[in-house]
Amino acid sequence: MFVTVGSQGDLFPLLAVGRELVARGHRVTVGAHAIHRDAVLDAGLDFVMASGIPEPEDKAAFAARAFHPWRGPRFVVRDLAAADVAASYHTLKSFCAEADAVVTTTLAFAGQILGETLPVAWLSAVFSPSVFLSPFDPPATGWAWLDTWLRVSPARARWLVRAVEAVTRPWTAGVRDFRRQLDLPAVSAGGDPFHRGQHGRDGVLAMYSPLLGALPADVTGGAVLTGQCRYLPSADVLDPALSHWLGMGKAPIVFTLGSAAVHAGETFLRESMTAARQLGRRAVLLTGSPVLRERLGPLGEDILAIDYASHGALFARACAIVHHGGIGTTQEALRAGRPALVVPHGFDQPDNAARVKRLRVGDILPATRYRADRAAAKLEAMLKDVALISRAEAIGHTLREEEGARIAADVIEQAIETRTL
Repeated sequence: MFVTVGSQGDLFPLLAVGRELVARGHRVTVGAHAIHRDAVLDAGLDFVMASGIPEPEDKAAFAARAFHPWRGPRFVVRDLAAADVAASYHTLKSFCAEADAVVTTTLAFAGQILGETLPVAWLSAVFSPSVFLSPFDPPATGWAWLDTWLRVSPARARWLVRAVEAVTRPWTAGVRDFRRQLDLPAVSAGGDPFHRGQHGRDGVLAMYSPLLGALPADVTGGAVLTGQCRYLPSADVLDPALSHWLGMGKAPIVFTLGSAAVHAGETFLRESMTAARQLGRRAVLLTGSPVLRERLGPLGEDILAIDYASHGALFARACAIVHHGGIGTTQEALRAGRPALVVPHGFDQPDNAARVKRLRVGDILPATRYRADRAAAKLEAMLKDVALISRAEAIGHTLREEEGARIAADVIEQAIETRTL
């Protein structure tokens, strides 16, 4: 039983592992919001609706609220995930009780309670390094001066850890209240469910590439860094019309804000079009919706706007990628071996962006400063940097050798076997 709350970045790695487990003879069910039903079923896994929260009618307004740099995380954790814990718990309880193993994600608070209390193997999934909130590898905040100061020593970084824990603790009050209703301690032995309390009793799957960072020194011995757990719909194949357009000229710049932020991206896409024209480059814009694509109006022969394309296949044919820094898109850009300009909006994105820059295969332009002239200047510098392009190609080769889904499936099977002894 996989239980996840969030965007496609919080789902796709689980689909990769789920398909690997199905191939080994296991039955895999994913408990998630209704917006993920089709993706789960298309992957050949079973689906159960695990949320009482309806899909937002105004997706642009929802995305703007969720990705607000200050209030967004509180809204997502407190008003969505924590507020949904009771409904999700009662929906999932019978499914989890019949499972051999339960795997939960950071915001799957109900699944965490069930994993803690049921006689099953309980593992947790971590999709990006910042989730560990470790003083030994502090997450980047997006303020360069502060990030430099924090990385001098763990003692300094502990200040950030304490501050984050203090600020976010009220966000999970609804989870503590619900635990009391179940006659459980308000907080588990592991700690706050948004931080250390999220980690599974029987294992922690760090489901990202070691290129982005090793496991911090203070992470428990039950954690395994699997490498990228890669799942792409559409069999990583491009639409014939898109493939034909790509073949008609030089490799384009690809601009995308990913699955969660794309509904708030019209300004980003318009600035991106101008940047591409300033550089004399072709461009592919991933709009995420036909409505947004139509609002962009006539584009000309050198710019193509489409709702969606398989990131792996498209990125491999790009000269550079401009993206939001979501962990899934970040790893796909690295895997393609192309330079990246990261435009972080919130959550783990500033930290993922900082890790790309430390690898010296990309640069950062915060969303609040994203303008055509600034984007064009940074892209031009990267596309002229032969050493950067070479490093990106080498990192792409390394990442393509990772087998995260297989390793994660091995760990889950081992946890089941250990639990049943």
